[in-house]
Amino acid sequence: MRTILKALFVCLLGSQVIACASITSGTTQTVSVNTTPTAGAACELANEKGTWQVPKTPGVTTITRAYGDLVVTCSDPLGADGATTVQSGTVGAAFGNIVAGGIIGAAIDMSSGAAYEYPSAITVSMVAKDGSMPTAPGLLPTQPSPAPIVRMSAEEAAGRLTQLRKLKESGDITEAEYQDKRNFIISSL
Repeated sequence: MRTILKALFVCLLGSQVIACASITSGTTQTVSVNTTPTAGAACELANEKGTWQVPKTPGVTTITRAYGDLVVTCSDPLGADGATTVQSGTVGAAFGNIVAGGIIGAAIDMSSGAAYEYPSAITVSMVAKDGSMPTAPGLLPTQPSPAPIVRMSAEEAAGRLTQLRKLKESGDITEAEYQDKRNFIISSL
């Protein structure tokens, strides 16, 4: 009988330790964002609790947990965009409130967002404005045939060439990437 009481006490104590998600896991979490097939995009993450930035992918930011979806939108300096939505799931510690009878604790965890979590790694697929998948040197094209060349105005080409030059000067792209993208922009005139 004494052994049973000890086991029951240990279980009750254990359930109290995991009973409150806000204590065990907090109301924030770190997420990493990556873009495919290329990196270097700026991303914004938003849910009902706020908005956060990842200045350059791959990157990491700390967000506030919430019940609602997390919307991630990204754009890179050369014009590719991408977006995804991820759903939150319930953390295991939130179930401890139910086991331990902590209805108030469960309500606090749900309202603060501590009862929920998002995937820790998020990948966003990038698509160029012409609908093709952007590629980088060393990566195989993601389309079986080249995308049709979209004609652009001289003003738009000049703007893109200026952006491209700045990326090269800041070291964000290599000389080979610069020449490849420059030739593409010129051929689009």
